[in-house]
Amino acid sequence: MILGIEGVSCVGKTTLAALLASHLDQPTVIPCYFHASPAPTRLPTPEPFTADHQLANIAQFLEVEDLRLTQARQALADGRDVILDRTVDTLLAHAHAVGRMNGFDCDDQAQHAVTSRTVSMPDLTIVLTADPDVLARRASLRKGMPTIFYDRHFSEHFNAYFDHPLAPAVVRLDTTTGSPEELAARALSHISRHQASEHPLREAS
Repeated sequence: MILGIEGVSCVGKTTLAALLASHLDQPTVIPCYFHASPAPTRLPTPEPFTADHQLANIAQFLEVEDLRLTQARQALADGRDVILDRTVDTLLAHAHAVGRMNGFDCDDQAQHAVTSRTVSMPDLTIVLTADPDVLARRASLRKGMPTIFYDRHFSEHFNAYFDHPLAPAVVRLDTTTGSPEELAARALSHISRHQASEHPLREAS
């Protein structure tokens, strides 16, 4: 199984991935694009102002996706589940959000760029959300966090993208209240239900 964890920055994706890894059977956790990149400081800036700039950024991130795909394939070949800290849907959600904020629309071209190649596609994606004011407080504790990542409008547009993502199955979990452990328990419940629906029990004849 490939599990994707999505959401804007500071919403708790990496924390949830670590907690789920401790409950599942030794899955491989594949880090987000920034941490998976061999040269993270060379990754694009988060807020392009033109469609062409945004599409060029996606092409650069897809090079990192190739590395993540290799890791996912190896894990599956070894019989291990995979947890993706961000998925290719994050690239499209970002493009959707910054486009709406800056007056351009490259959604169709961005989706074509992603779907025209082989990528790591989760069986189930968990999208984490939180109150924008809570995200802003969390972001203030991270030195150098670009302001766009906790802009209320960015979060709204980013999350709206997941009404129609590439991922075949999506559930949303709010992280505004409750402990990380409670969030993990809710996520595990959704994972169990998804796995049961994928592999229903056969009735005895």
